[in-house]
Amino acid sequence: MVLRAKADVCLAGLWLSLRRAYTVGTRVAPAPKAVLPFEAIPQCPGNRWMRVLQIWRKQGYESLHLEMHRTFQELGPIFRYDIGGTQTVFVMLPEDVMRLQQMESHHPRRTALEPWLAYRQHRGHKSGVFLLNGPEWRFDRLRLNPDVLSPQAVQKYIPMVDGVARDFSKALKWKVLQNARGSLTLDAQPSIFRYTIEASNLALFGERLGLLGHSQSPASLHFIHALEAMFKSTVQLMFMPRSLSRWTSTQVWKEHFEAWDYIFQYANNSIQKIYQELALGRPRRYSGIVAELLLSADMSLDAIRANSIDLTAGSVDTTAYPLLMTLFELARNPEVQQALRKESLVAEARISENPQMATTELPLLRAALKETLRLYPVGVFLEREVSSDLVLQNYHIPAGVLKNFVVETLTREDVKMIYRFILMPSTLPLLTFRAIK
Repeated sequence: MVLRAKADVCLAGLWLSLRRAYTVGTRVAPAPKAVLPFEAIPQCPGNRWMRVLQIWRKQGYESLHLEMHRTFQELGPIFRYDIGGTQTVFVMLPEDVMRLQQMESHHPRRTALEPWLAYRQHRGHKSGVFLLNGPEWRFDRLRLNPDVLSPQAVQKYIPMVDGVARDFSKALKWKVLQNARGSLTLDAQPSIFRYTIEASNLALFGERLGLLGHSQSPASLHFIHALEAMFKSTVQLMFMPRSLSRWTSTQVWKEHFEAWDYIFQYANNSIQKIYQELALGRPRRYSGIVAELLLSADMSLDAIRANSIDLTAGSVDTTAYPLLMTLFELARNPEVQQALRKESLVAEARISENPQMATTELPLLRAALKETLRLYPVGVFLEREVSSDLVLQNYHIPAGVLKNFVVETLTREDVKMIYRFILMPSTLPLLTFRAIK
């Protein structure tokens, strides 16, 4: 298959060259190439059920992104990949992505995260935008946009996130100064994880968890442990068919459900507090996304709860690891770190008065964050199920087949990354923080 794929590329390039010369001289268009059937798409070697067995043994699929990269190099820009009962087509070229987007309706379809969906179905809970498809997804998304994604909404909750970030910096500086050497070397991931939970919870529910102080409440620690257990069990279950994992991973399913039970209980309690405060009719100020959703009354209480939980779960890991890798890259590039510090010192006074100006006053910081996301993309795949037949790379793709778009980057692997629900470093880098006089 490798030889054939390479030969096809060479012949295609030669044919295009001849076509251009011939068209200029005679203005006669060549006959179109016959569309090849779906079965002619190059297929990734290996047994689909052996892959499932391997995932079950290793409790995850750490090297999936590397396997996809190698397969693209061997088979070309499109190939089929089967795992268990799921048949997927992977593509990588921008023109194929554009072609698919042109085919999309207002209701793009994605594959649901099976463990999360199984819990909601079993407990009778509504799903949020992270798990919805079709008109339901669009209905909820349009009602969330004004209070979550619009520039006006972001401007409202930026001061909340800014306050948490300042407290995080103070707590870290205190730890550094407590050391006689004036420096501190540590695995920063747990601290960053708590920072992202604290910031997310404040922006959503308007309440601090107290995770950055010297002592945390049992309820806050229980919430952290529930999130960690949920993420861990998600990785162990997400690649396994539910019909199989219910027999092979009963303990993991139990842990997964118990973790979600506590997360839902916590969200219920937080929403009830907000509702009671709003019912008292006191003069109000902005107190988070959920309060705004309750006041607008455009969504049911069940929908607000479902989406607030999706936003909580979806905003922690996807923020923590890019921040960790940004610090790692700055530690390896001290000249960039120094330039960022100078930029922040110049803008410090203006941002202190108006935190919303951070996005415009710190262009170098924004560039650094974007470069981190390019080097270490959180979302390795963008998934879609095509709703109608289409042709990609001269192959016929029938409706209903899942499409995956790999996000690639051309960079050497200085840190081995693994795929566990999101892309993360296999070994968390140690960072040294040093006090600046």
